[in-house]
Formats: sequence, C-alpha cells, structure tokens
Amino acid sequence: MSLVLIAEDEEALLEIFAEVVEALGHRAVRAHNGEEALTLARTEPPDLVVSDHMMPRRTGMELLRALRAEPRLAAVPFVLLSAARPAGRDEADAFLAKPVDLARFEAAVTQALSSRPSSVPGPPKHVASREPRPASGVAREELVSWVAHELKTPLSSARLNAQMLLRKVAQRGGDAECRSAEAVLRQLDRMNQLITSILDAGRLSEGKVELRTAYCDLVPFLKELIGEWRELEPRVEFLLTGIEEPVKLSFDAERVRQVLNNLLSNAVKYCGEHKRVELGLGVSPGLAVIHVRDWGVGIPAAELPNIFDRFQRVDDDPERGHGLGLFIASQLARLHGGSLSVRSSRGEGSTFQLRLPLRH
Repeated sequence: MSLVLIAEDEEALLEIFAEVVEALGHRAVRAHNGEEALTLARTEPPDLVVSDHMMPRRTGMELLRALRAEPRLAAVPFVLLSAARPAGRDEADAFLAKPVDLARFEAAVTQALSSRPSSVPGPPKHVASREPRPASGVAREELVSWVAHELKTPLSSARLNAQMLLRKVAQRGGDAECRSAEAVLRQLDRMNQLITSILDAGRLSEGKVELRTAYCDLVPFLKELIGEWRELEPRVEFLLTGIEEPVKLSFDAERVRQVLNNLLSNAVKYCGEHKRVELGLGVSPGLAVIHVRDWGVGIPAAELPNIFDRFQRVDDDPERGHGLGLFIASQLARLHGGSLSVRSSRGEGSTFQLRLPLRH
C-alpha cells in the first residue's frame, strides 16, 4: 500500500480525490493548503504527491519546488492539477487540467507510483528567460488564473462525482440512471468547453498565450490523432491521406491538436448523411499543409468572410458550439507563423487548410 499526499483547498474535491486514491488500494493523507502539505511530507514522506496549483499559503508549483529542494523528498513523484496553465508545470511528473477526468486521474496516480525514480532528479528543465512583464499584465494573468480556478474547481468536483455515480449505477445495471448521469456529464463538458474557450480567446486577444514548441514529425502525430477520432466516432469514416515521408517542423503539439480537434469536431457535426471526414497532409514551398474535409452541408458564401471572427456561428443551434472555436484555431495558427483558411460550397462540403511553416 502506497502513501499518497493530496493537497487541495476545496473540501469537496479533496474528498473525491482521496476516495479515488483509496479505491485504488492506497492510503490518502489530506492537506488543505501548500504549507500543510509540506509539513505532512516532512513528517511522513509520501510515495506520491497530488496537488492543486491555486492554493493558499503555497501554490502547487511552490510546493513542488520546496519538495525538490529537500534531499529526502526530492525524488517523490508529483502530479500537478490546475484549471490554469502555470509556468513551469512541466517540472511535475504529470500535469492534469481541471476539470479532471476520473480515468485519467486514476491512470496518472497509477503510473506515477509505478515509475517512482530511484535517484534524485536533476535540476529543473531549462526555461528561456523572458523580459519582465508589466505589473498590469501580471495582474490580468492573475485575474484570469483566479477566474479559471473559481469556475473550474466546482466544475471538476461535479464532473468527478458524476463519473463516480455513473460507474456505480452501471455496475447495478440501471440503464435509465446511466442515461441521466451521461446527460449530466455532457452538459458539464459543454460548460467546461465554453469556459476554456472564453479564457483562451481572452489570452489570445491580449497576446498572453505562449507556445511550447518541439521539433517533431507531423506524420505520426496525425496518425495518432485520427486513431483517437476513429475510436471516438465509430459511425464516421475517417480517411488519412497524403505523404508518408517524414514532415518535420517546430510546433506546439498540444495547441495544434486543439486546432485540429476543433476542425474535426466541426466536420463531424456538419458532414450530414455522408459520415465521412478526411484529414490530409501535404507540403508546399516552405509550408506543411494539413487539411480537414467533409462532404456535408457546406457554409453559405455570405458567412465565409466572417467565419474566423469571435462568436461567429454558421447556424443558430446552441448545441453546435459557442462561436469561439474557429477564432481560437485561426489565432493559434497565426501564433505558429501560419494561417487557417476555408473553401466551401453549399451542399458540397467544406475544406479547412492549416498551413504551418517548415522551420526549426
């Protein structure tokens, strides 16, 4: 039995995290702030620390660095949770964004415990130095982080409890109750997507989004992505076309995945009866060109000039989105030094093209 120290200032989340950890067969120790967590870790060194970031008396990142600075605790695996994206989060062994998915949380705990290092880790990863930010900019970022925390923390608790409820109901075979729990989860996911999109749109408009790029091959990245969508939407035929040779460039995999997930989600929503979506890769001078195509209803010509504006939707159905996805996707493409464009005809479908520069 392993000892897992959980640091979370929201009582409801602390209890649900502890319940999940104990259901996995481990002992959970609870801390309500970063300072209490550090004291408990010094008293009885844990096998794993799971910590929220936005906490009183020490943030999660401050707790992580304090543990790393003590030889007896430096090798303890650390799973960081946050509704925001704190700088330096890659120093943790794993980072989970709130609201936390039950299965991903269980997997992160299990993996962290099974891969405990036998030696003290090296120094923190190098992070490029940046110019000091104006105080007003720092204040805005702190406000955004606070808003994300205050909105997503209760959402995370509600979602985890709904997932636990669904699991228990499914074991009893209550089909009607399962459908109700699934409906709750769908609406919570819609709320989360809306909150995330509003925060992302605000950060992009203010130039506050920083890319974390790596020089990688696009081909296996796209194969993995299309595999995920085939599992998610088995009734839709997903085609992967284009060249098989490596196409290497510097890109932020998380953000490009966000762009393509938005395009693929839209293609699935609007593909109509054809139920076919194509993801393709090609190259043109200096550019990698990724396209997402559907053969559905298409976009009216009058809508095309404004399709990448904020709060722009092709139709008035609120179930189809909030009108921020394509704005965020186009801004992320620009942040990479690329672009996002669309060709569409009514009744013939749409093709979105993401162009990314081929450079280190």
